[in-house]
Amino acid sequence: MARRKHGPRLRVIGRSEILLQPIRERVQQDLDFDIDFELIDGIEGLQRVVTRPDTFDVYHQWHTIDLIWTARAIQPIRLDRILHGQEIRARALAGRGEGRVIDTVFDKLFLNPGGTLGRKPSDEISMLPSIHGVDAFGYLRPLRVEIGPDAPDSWGWMLDPRWQGRVGMMRDPVLGMIEAALATEAAEGMVFSDIGNLTIEEIDFIADLLLHRKKIGHFKGLWRNYEEAARLMQRGGVVVQSMFSPALIMLRRLGLPVSLAVPIEGCRGWHADLCLSASAENEVLDAAYDYLNWWQQGWAGACLARQGYYTTLPERARAYLTPEEWAYWYEGRPAEKPLVDPFGAVCVQPGDRREGGSHMERMSMVRVWNTFMDEHTYLVRRWNEFVEA
Repeated sequence: MARRKHGPRLRVIGRSEILLQPIRERVQQDLDFDIDFELIDGIEGLQRVVTRPDTFDVYHQWHTIDLIWTARAIQPIRLDRILHGQEIRARALAGRGEGRVIDTVFDKLFLNPGGTLGRKPSDEISMLPSIHGVDAFGYLRPLRVEIGPDAPDSWGWMLDPRWQGRVGMMRDPVLGMIEAALATEAAEGMVFSDIGNLTIEEIDFIADLLLHRKKIGHFKGLWRNYEEAARLMQRGGVVVQSMFSPALIMLRRLGLPVSLAVPIEGCRGWHADLCLSASAENEVLDAAYDYLNWWQQGWAGACLARQGYYTTLPERARAYLTPEEWAYWYEGRPAEKPLVDPFGAVCVQPGDRREGGSHMERMSMVRVWNTFMDEHTYLVRRWNEFVEA
């Protein structure tokens, strides 16, 4: 039984793709206070943060900063208490290079006069940028026999009648609707005015299409997290589905011939960041800053790199990666030897090359970033109709 440490007990909530067991174990080992981790996938995490900020101290948020800041669920983070705060500031203000490929991460970073968030530098930030990446869909390589070896990857495959009964999608309404819009655009020839901010009419078109496809048995299943997604493809009969990188790595570890698409329509970009609860204060707040600073050191970024994620300060993660790992995950070069995932199991074979190429090449494929649309409430209602049908 683990020894009870002295000091405050920190409460951390976040998604299972970020708070991996190796990370939870390592941070608990490195810091001198106890940490309670709670894994919450999907929209439930946002609802919890907005309605009950007194039930957590640190939140690993995904694309929700507008809502949680407006709801006063989080408090500003002081850059002078962040060990590498000036590196974050420099990256945010970079006019070129890697800072540009994650440009949107910094749009709502700094606290400006009047309590607004923006790019104008200040001494306080709304969130501590942590990791980022691009998502698309995965497919089993034997599909290439039916598709043709030279056909470009396309989001339209998600709605292709050839795979009826063998398609999987995510349940999350925010991310799911973005991916459904990309698929609808490709399969139906639709042209959306702003695929990241759909109108009610556009939401209706997509929702009605999904409902029809679901009623005729097009979708095999819907998943909440990367482990469910992997199971759908491993033993659920799914051959193409929306997919997070950790699911791809998990399936490859199990020996399945799965590829991550590089769709010609572009990818969905995302970033995850650390936020402080509005209720955190005194010694709990001190512990929360220690936790944020631990994430900045590089070990966590290196761990998550082994499942395909990028960190905001890549050079700090590089110190914990082998040259071969850095070459494969960040530079997009062929693997020179077997590489392991965050759990120590081989997931990359010699000669394998990451789909999409280097860090900058892959992030340059972003067509739309995760976002909350103006018609979010209506979107969720229509999406739930699809999920529950």
